[in-house]
Amino acid sequence: MQIEQLDLETRSKIYSYTKKILRKYQKGITTGKLTADKFAENILSDECISDILDEKTLSEQDFRLSYIDYIQTLIHMQNENLSNSKKTKNRTVPEKPTITQKIQLKNLLSSTGYSLSIPYEYLTAIDVESIIKYISTGFIDLGNERIYNYVHRPNPN
Repeated sequence: MQIEQLDLETRSKIYSYTKKILRKYQKGITTGKLTADKFAENILSDECISDILDEKTLSEQDFRLSYIDYIQTLIHMQNENLSNSKKTKNRTVPEKPTITQKIQLKNLLSSTGYSLSIPYEYLTAIDVESIIKYISTGFIDLGNERIYNYVHRPNPN
């Protein structure tokens, strides 16, 4: 089983746990001393990850390879964010959603019964696009699992 095939709640838990560990070892990652392979091996051998996934999944080679790719994606995103934040000339504020995007999201939320767990003001344009995609398709791109925590499913009556 690959990480993409896991349910969104499990992926969200893996994302949160992995990001927490990535932040802890940020210096080793940015210098290149800690590679995605080593990082994945350390996390997969840690007992905390077994609270999220069963041993069968953790031992599957397909899962291990997809997790290494996933970590590589997160490392790339983190390095890109660090690089952008260090460039004082090009310091940019994340793009805010357009009025059209806000209206589209509001209409989609009201028609589906979903709700946001954070105010609109804190969402970027990319967040809004990802939320719309999640509500419409049930899919979240790898690395954007934080979106799962921004949206609450409707309560079945």
